[in-house]
Amino acid sequence: MKVLFVNSIFPNSVEPNKGNFILKNLAAYPAEVEVKVIAPIPFLLESRRGQPGTRIPLVEKLQAGKRTIEVFHPRFILLPRNILRAIVPFLEYILMRGLLKKIYANWKYDLIHANFASPDGIAATILSKVHKIPLVITEHQADLAAFLKIGYLRKEMTLAYKQANKVICVSEHTAGIIHSVAPRLKNICVIPNGVDFTRFILHSKAAQPRKLIYIGYLIPHKGVQVLIEALSLLKNQNFRLQLSIVGAGTYLDELKKLCNKLNLEKDVAFLGEKTAEQVALLLSEHDAMVHPSFMESFGIVLVEALASGIPVVSTFNGGAESIIDAETGILVKPRDSLALAEGIKTLILNWDHYNPERIRALAEARFAIHGVAEQTIQVYRSVLCQV
Repeated sequence: MKVLFVNSIFPNSVEPNKGNFILKNLAAYPAEVEVKVIAPIPFLLESRRGQPGTRIPLVEKLQAGKRTIEVFHPRFILLPRNILRAIVPFLEYILMRGLLKKIYANWKYDLIHANFASPDGIAATILSKVHKIPLVITEHQADLAAFLKIGYLRKEMTLAYKQANKVICVSEHTAGIIHSVAPRLKNICVIPNGVDFTRFILHSKAAQPRKLIYIGYLIPHKGVQVLIEALSLLKNQNFRLQLSIVGAGTYLDELKKLCNKLNLEKDVAFLGEKTAEQVALLLSEHDAMVHPSFMESFGIVLVEALASGIPVVSTFNGGAESIIDAETGILVKPRDSLALAEGIKTLILNWDHYNPERIRALAEARFAIHGVAEQTIQVYRSVLCQV
């Protein structure tokens, strides 16, 4: 079986952590499934990301476990502030179609798999129809409900969902959003993202939790500002906690200013971006994860925390509800520092309830990457049997 992936959310030399969960999933595919990736990038991405001296090659090879994957990086036009966003998928298609013909001439792929309906799934829908190749779309979009409220996006994305042979949603929440705009769709299934549990060290439980960790982008909807406010509330109640913030983003300076304002400079450490190996080590060195996001389609970092045996305090954000339960953590309402502080306090006061081995075992039964990969391969097989 030969599968061609279309993903503009995919690692490259300028954004090495972008979409790396997709690369990790591909590492778990069985050897009989051959994979190539088309990962379109906007023109001048290097300059946009402040790395004008870096050059993303048109073709490169990436290592995913024991698998070497050939990755193509065609360029497409992406204007600032979402100008002409309605036609971006079509521009992507135009700039990919010659490459697809060339790849097919030398490597006759059986199926196209796109991640995210917009823009890649829409472009892949056209490619699928033109070349008469089956299409699978996986939807990960965190702000999917907002996307589908925009008229032209709803029309384009819904058409892509309808024309795909199968739509994989990473949570029941995501599936529900799609069904709300296309209730008659029969081609939706739910398969979560997977995690390689062998990469994570089981946490040695402390007598009392002191070290909290956040991992993710530093942008407003991730809610880190709410977490910092919650930490201040807990400090005023004499809970002495340390928070490590792992990640980068446009909100970094604002978050540092907030820490200074609340006299938390010694309580909060901004660690910047970390490699997957460094993240795994950091998780084993902390007692609990806090995930204050306002919206998520899934939440791979939550599963990684559970793989390390540490509980999670998260908001109800769409993705966390399918991952966290009473044995693995606590869920609280989003955008509410008091509710988040109470959730963290409840975790501390009930610390004996959480067992690292049990937390890991529960998560592994549901999210082990090879089991998740096999579910995806079964989708491929069912699609190919129908054509």
